[in-house]
Amino acid sequence: MNEAEHINTVSGSVHGQVLQARTVTADTIVLHAPEHRVPVPRQLPPPAHTWVDRTDELERLDRLLTTAGPTRVVVTGLGGVGKTGLAVRWLDGHHERHPDGVLHVDLNGWSGHPPPATAQVLAGWLRALGVAADDLPGEVAELVALYRTVTSDKAVAMLVDNARSAEQVQALVPATARGTILVTSRNRLAELAIAGFRHLDLDCFPAATGAALLTGLLDEERQPIGEELLHALATRCHGHPLVLTIAGAHLAAYPWRDPARLITRLTHLAEASTGALDPHELSVEGVLQMSYEDLDATTARLYRGLAEHPGVEFTAEPLAAGLDVPVAEVGRGLGRLVEANLVTETGDERYRLHDVLREHVQTLAGQDDQAKRLAVRRRMIEWYLRRAAAADKIINPFPRRFSPVYTGLDTGVFAAKAALEWAETERANLLAAQQVAADQGWTELVYQFGEVLWNPLRPNYTAGELVSSQFLGANAAADAGHILEVVCRTRQGFGETNLGHHEAAVAICTIAVERAAEVGDPWLHSGALSTRARAHLKADDPHAALPDLEHALEIAEGMSDARSIALRHRRLGETALHPKVADAPLALHHLRLAASMFTGIGDDIGHARTVLHLARALTLNGQAAEAVSELAAIEQAVRDYGSVGYLADLCTVLGEVHAALGDTAEAHRRYGQAIDYYTAAGPGADKSKATVIARRDALDSDQPTA
Repeated sequence: MNEAEHINTVSGSVHGQVLQARTVTADTIVLHAPEHRVPVPRQLPPPAHTWVDRTDELERLDRLLTTAGPTRVVVTGLGGVGKTGLAVRWLDGHHERHPDGVLHVDLNGWSGHPPPATAQVLAGWLRALGVAADDLPGEVAELVALYRTVTSDKAVAMLVDNARSAEQVQALVPATARGTILVTSRNRLAELAIAGFRHLDLDCFPAATGAALLTGLLDEERQPIGEELLHALATRCHGHPLVLTIAGAHLAAYPWRDPARLITRLTHLAEASTGALDPHELSVEGVLQMSYEDLDATTARLYRGLAEHPGVEFTAEPLAAGLDVPVAEVGRGLGRLVEANLVTETGDERYRLHDVLREHVQTLAGQDDQAKRLAVRRRMIEWYLRRAAAADKIINPFPRRFSPVYTGLDTGVFAAKAALEWAETERANLLAAQQVAADQGWTELVYQFGEVLWNPLRPNYTAGELVSSQFLGANAAADAGHILEVVCRTRQGFGETNLGHHEAAVAICTIAVERAAEVGDPWLHSGALSTRARAHLKADDPHAALPDLEHALEIAEGMSDARSIALRHRRLGETALHPKVADAPLALHHLRLAASMFTGIGDDIGHARTVLHLARALTLNGQAAEAVSELAAIEQAVRDYGSVGYLADLCTVLGEVHAALGDTAEAHRRYGQAIDYYTAAGPGADKSKATVIARRDALDSDQPTA
């Protein structure tokens, strides 16, 4: 090789990883990966298809924007009056004033959905602004502080939709003097005036503007409607934008009808409505009633049936089950309701009602035969119970089941990974269904929900919801004298442990242990003892856990139940790994037995979960290289299962093992993956995420600095 063959000459700057063969010549050498560029967030929902003049309100917002200091505005008004539409339109017109991004959140004030947690909102916004997921703190106060730090010098805008209280908004106010925050609410939120918020009250349209909105909604090929009639119709609708939109949809759907007759009809409906005193309420009620009366009988029944659905979003299947009609018929009916602007499509064959329309549906349904309403509601709840049971059996087919819903159950509706995804999508509806069953006194449904929701809720850090579900199930089973009381109490204790409520977990599991002994069921007795041992272990008391585990193993061996024996060995191995015990050979003994038994019964995810502990035991025993091989063999099985919680645990252990091998780069990468998965799992994983962040930071502090 001659001299020319090994000279590397680069002019300018060098970015990224550099491998130096002999000589690198450059003005600047940067020994790190290329900068990751985060796109500027533009999170606003799409603008309304039809827009009419809101000149005065837009000019008022423009004037507030030009004043010194940050722009902070609460836009208030009736439901459906167009608060979000105005905010989106104005912010869309001022992108140049907010070059660092526009963020959005819906706080679900009147939707029936619970509001997103403050920590969830701030974490999402910070990630959108370029903060790495692994740099997000776990505590809300620390997130607020970081949010204020990050926004302090940014020209950003925030749209906070459907806030019910000032308290919800206060943590979301950016610290920047160059920023804008718009809040929409039906309430005035007067307390925000202290923080410098101005109020913009949004009223309904005058007749001319309402007529312009109607014109924009009509098909161009439709025979023109005279301006006088349009003004009269807008007046009859009291200028309410939602009402006008529905009236426009009606005119577009029935182009041969005389608008004058429509106005007369609305007038008669309003005169017949003695319960509503406010003219805007009269206009809403009249137009909705007109739209409802124009539905065919089948679609009208479907519309009323929406009142019985337990959650806010819905698909055709539970409605079809409740109404006892074919799914295809419901699908067609939902299409007609979308066309009439009575239902909104939110995703692929998923729908929801506007809050105002939900109130209308409830009013209509109140006139139906109440016994028939309850029958429809119960069939919907039972549909969710059966579908959740099918998902549960796919997610984990091995445990013993007690609920009659599993008898003759069709599990062919799900592929393996799809079951967990469906349960996550429908989680709010499933929990709402159990609560409705509890409210109605359908005890046998309540405790069955407790059983079927265990596997869908357990893997993905939803401990609070898990505890609530099992609490309802345990109480219902106790009232009915059903053996599922023991099952639900045990699993409630499991969830309390995940929440860090160790004393409560031990107390609840003790009740389960005692009840299992009373009913004489060894399977339940062994499980309750093991779960109480887990509570002791997580409370940093492994020596209190050992007697329970030894007793639980003895009972399981007496039953010759291979899976119960494997579970007990796994927990004994986990206990032997506790720093106060730190007996690697003992841990390896139990964990190898457990892994072998899980393989023998075909429980791939049980085996994979055991290998996570086995890898830690191997590392403690100085066999980290073997641990890497064991983990590599299970990684695909964990990915196929689809639980972000389990993926986070896997990446955490891989980080630990590579750190023990001295491979800090791979350890850092795996810890980063774990942090991303824990972040995706939500606030319930914050403690685990904080632990991994601390381990990654410790890696960084051990690395030599340039």
